[in-house]
Amino acid sequence: MLTKRIITAFILAPLIIWAIFAMPNYYFAQLLLIFTALGAWEFSRLIKFKCLIARILLVFSIVVSALIIQKNTQVIPFILYLSVLWWTINLYWVLSYPSKTNFWFDPLIVRIINGLLLLVPMWIALITLKQQYGSKYFLLLMLITWGADSGAYFTGKAIGKWKLAPKLSPGKSIEGVIGGISVALVIMMIFLQNQNIATNQYLSYLLLTVVVANISVLGDLFESLFKRISNIKDSGQILPGHGGILDRIDSLTATAPFFLLGLGLI
Repeated sequence: MLTKRIITAFILAPLIIWAIFAMPNYYFAQLLLIFTALGAWEFSRLIKFKCLIARILLVFSIVVSALIIQKNTQVIPFILYLSVLWWTINLYWVLSYPSKTNFWFDPLIVRIINGLLLLVPMWIALITLKQQYGSKYFLLLMLITWGADSGAYFTGKAIGKWKLAPKLSPGKSIEGVIGGISVALVIMMIFLQNQNIATNQYLSYLLLTVVVANISVLGDLFESLFKRISNIKDSGQILPGHGGILDRIDSLTATAPFFLLGLGLI
């Protein structure tokens, strides 16, 4: 499994970097929307939508909602702050697992809202980030998010003893989280050393990195809630060694809005 994971990463990484820097913003946004739609399709399975029409309608609703918000730029800040509030509530659901599933899973409308707030703000934040801050900052977010994930994975495997959320995700450890944050901070320091950024702003960027690295764990755990309830190991099988699209972007669904808003505050 680890070998497949590494091979897939080595194949996809150059393609992703090429797309970030070479594709015009419009076409890149459409590419991201395709991945968002695939994530929505996988999420429909996690929330136990078995009817084909229902799954298609959920994907359609998420894509259309994202496009409508994109056209009405004045509502984008509201959507981003709504996402932050929603992730704060999700932290409560994660901490309270396995109780209170009747609130965040059982009602159909709540499951649909979860899908909308999981994927729409992410797409909006990502395309806005690339348009306003450029490809370098977009890649920075990817590296911080996936660096934190990989750092947590390998650190946890090597020295992880204190379980972070044993009932929800037994493989995650506190040592892993610390390792993931450390990797994210190294990535940010390398970025800062190679950019024309005032030294007195370094602390703000490093604090943002710590927040984003921690939020990435929340995004991962939130997907795990639905996997546990639905008894599903991976959201899909499209990426050998990595599972589905949603398995790769679960952390990004949480980090993208926080990162964009954080940059605006620096």
